Amino acid sequence: MPQTPVARPQTDARKSTSYLPTLDGWRALSILAVMIFHDSIHSLWRLNTDWFHLHGQMGVDVFFAISGILICSRLLAEEQRFGSISLRHFYIRRAFRIFPPAILYLLAVATLSALAIIPHIGMDWFGALFFFRNYTRLLGSHPAAGQWFTGHFWSLSVEEHFYLLLPAILICTRQKHRLKVMALLIFLVAASLAWQIHHRAWDVIQFHSDVRLDSLFIPACIAILIQRDSVRAWFRRVGHLWPLTLAAVFALITWTPENFLHILAVATLMPVLVLGTVLHPQSTLARFLELPPLRFVGRISYSLYLWQMLFFVGHSDSNISTLGSLQLWPLNYLATFACAIASYYLLEKPAMHFGHQLASRIRR
Repeated sequence: MPQTPVARPQTDARKSTSYLPTLDGWRALSILAVMIFHDSIHSLWRLNTDWFHLHGQMGVDVFFAISGILICSRLLAEEQRFGSISLRHFYIRRAFRIFPPAILYLLAVATLSALAIIPHIGMDWFGALFFFRNYTRLLGSHPAAGQWFTGHFWSLSVEEHFYLLLPAILICTRQKHRLKVMALLIFLVAASLAWQIHHRAWDVIQFHSDVRLDSLFIPACIAILIQRDSVRAWFRRVGHLWPLTLAAVFALITWTPENFLHILAVATLMPVLVLGTVLHPQSTLARFLELPPLRFVGRISYSLYLWQMLFFVGHSDSNISTLGSLQLWPLNYLATFACAIASYYLLEKPAMHFGHQLASRIRR
């Protein structure tokens, strides 16, 4: 998923940089969990990947936690520096960060579909292109094999809807009312989730923004709260308890059924866990997350997320293994990393650089 830098807390000796290597580590673990989730189950003696095959989709919740904290923090930092939030500045940066790699992937999928190499992708392709892929089923899209290759755009759609709502809230409300407005929105999403989860099948609603936006707005609220010295000090103190938070998240994911309280608890604990490692970069977990291989995987995690769906089909109920050995271990990993690395260095980095330059000229 797309990444955005944010200022490192002043307690860190590396405070002069806006790059947070810890978060790249989280992105790496998240994308690897998603890839293993989409893969077939692999075994080595008594070890296997069954846990990830069952719960690896929670990697997306980590991406949501990171995005909620970082996007809100960036907007608040801009407001503090310039006295206002520029929508043009924000959306230019977001557009050049998100659209080029996503459009490249969608063009590749459309070409493969037109050549009958993969199944027909139908209207879901347009849902992915215009970021309403998480609602195409309600708009008449019928289950088909080709749906798989754009299915992961549900999370990108949720994030895009967040990008529309959050800046509007920050711009249109006074500072003292922002938490109240966002808390009201979280309540409405939670109420929608509580009602729908008892009246509709979870596999139908689980990707909808109206039941998933709390996973982004709860972290955004935390980003607002830690602007206060007292709250930031509290997070620093409890951040030392990250092993307990990690254990609680693991327990929720593994042993708690997917119900209203479970989903809300995960949406709350994920950003607390992530923020705990950011505020305590000397902790064991933070140091692990900052290992160079994880940081590299984290940097290309957005492209990995886009391309893995083409090569990882082990979790699909449809017979879509049309790319032969490229969809089997280990070539599925090699193919995904090759596409992601090419996308990152040849398209993503130049597009981000251009977007930053263009946005900076607007600010001047």
